[in-house]
Amino acid sequence: MFSVIFDMDGTLLDTQKISIPAWNYAGQIQGFNNMGSPLKYVCGMNEVSCAKYIMANFKSIDILKFRDDVKKYVAENLVVRYKDGVKELLDFLIKNGIKIGLATGTARPIVLSHLEKVNATGYFSAIVCGDEIENGKPAPDIFLKTANLLGENPQNCFVFEDSPNGIKAADNAGMKCFGIPDTAEFDDEIRGLMFKELSSADKAIEILKNYL
Repeated sequence: MFSVIFDMDGTLLDTQKISIPAWNYAGQIQGFNNMGSPLKYVCGMNEVSCAKYIMANFKSIDILKFRDDVKKYVAENLVVRYKDGVKELLDFLIKNGIKIGLATGTARPIVLSHLEKVNATGYFSAIVCGDEIENGKPAPDIFLKTANLLGENPQNCFVFEDSPNGIKAADNAGMKCFGIPDTAEFDDEIRGLMFKELSSADKAIEILKNYL
């Protein structure tokens, strides 16, 4: 048998795209234009790693104000919903007794709030968040911790990810990764690390049937 581990933003839930206008909004307040453009480089990172990237590339930015303004924009504009095909895949996994984990760079209070809004909390046997690990994606830590909580060998885990950093993390953990693009495009290097690229999560169902 196998277990499945989902990333959240941009993979499980359609909550990643709003980061681009949110970053643009927060950046403009401090005089930085098009701050949403480099978002693809930090997708999948936890808050600490993301903050380090921002401060290294936008030297005079007030990172605490930037974070607050991003959160304000998201709180006022985000509608939490599943990505295409995710609900069908989750129901298939539960029906077949597959354990499901969630490994996300987002902090736990936000994660739990998002999951409650789509009644998804009950799907997951393990949830590991970005504020609970030292090294964020592309380090493998978050996936390895999730597999450990699931009681699963990493080699028997399938990961669903939308970001290059997340795909690298899954590969570094020795797991098989389905890549589903969202805000970040996949180059040839990233595609070489994937088990399979999908247009939507439900496309994995027929593939996973072969591993039951």
